Amino acid sequence: MGLIDTEGKSYLSNNKYFADAFNFLLYNGRQVIKPGELRELDTTQIAIPYGNGARIPTQKYRDLLKLWSAMMDDKAVYLMLGAELQDKIHYAVPVKNGLYDMLGYARQVEEARRSYRKKEDDTGDMFVEDGTLRIKLTSEEFLSGFRKEDKLMPIITAVIYLSPESWDGPLSLHDMLNVEDKELLRFIPNYPVNLIAPANIDDNDFGKFHTDLGLAMKVLKYQNSKVDQILVSNEHETVDRSTAVFLNKVANLGLELEDEEGDVDMNVVMEKRDKKNEVNGAIKLMKSEGKTEKEIIERIVEIFDVTKEYVLALLSPQKS
Repeated sequence: MGLIDTEGKSYLSNNKYFADAFNFLLYNGRQVIKPGELRELDTTQIAIPYGNGARIPTQKYRDLLKLWSAMMDDKAVYLMLGAELQDKIHYAVPVKNGLYDMLGYARQVEEARRSYRKKEDDTGDMFVEDGTLRIKLTSEEFLSGFRKEDKLMPIITAVIYLSPESWDGPLSLHDMLNVEDKELLRFIPNYPVNLIAPANIDDNDFGKFHTDLGLAMKVLKYQNSKVDQILVSNEHETVDRSTAVFLNKVANLGLELEDEEGDVDMNVVMEKRDKKNEVNGAIKLMKSEGKTEKEIIERIVEIFDVTKEYVLALLSPQKS
């Protein structure tokens, strides 16, 4: 996994950003999913092997998987939400996501099967085993280990494309098929891609995010053009530190973020970065002119109103 994927996984594992992303995707920005209603799930999926000589099941790992449990209209809602992060286009992502989701459903069926055990010498619909009340299955239910009344927990997977480029990959399984017969396509299950791609988000829609994730998505969209302008004109005076750290790494902002708590004033840290770049440029010019270290320090302190220690700190890396 590359830097952007790694940083994106760390950033979006925070429930408030994860919830914000799925509220944007599923509810057009309405705050339906609450961060406190999300719980981390095991991202490991077991894939059945295939191919020449395959014998051992392989492990596959989702990027992020959370359980959403909430009460809606006096009814309990349980939903698994998965996020796959991409910094490059995956041209088989409908198959990748479909595999993950089907493995998730298969696991639910297997867990149901394990919870039911049939004893031929028992009578009635229920029996107790090891202190646990168990339900007897009919012969048909025993075949799958799944009762007629059982229901699966829904799984929704989102692809979050952390790139300024437009997504030109497939948006469904049908996009990957070479089938022109529409009548035939009706009998081939489709699998759509739930995509969040900064380049595909209209500027007016960034406000549908309710955390700094909206700012992060906008910066990623304009990563190659007007990042500083966006950050300076940001309606919030400060940015959540985790967002600042994320953007600093994935958008190569070149900021020096102190290791401390609290929000970050992006105007202040960007001014510090720009001043440092100016000073470094002046130091390089003076060195090319043959000025001594003493002369450089005196001139830099005079021109930029900085301390001698500040200049010495910048000169040291240049020496090495």
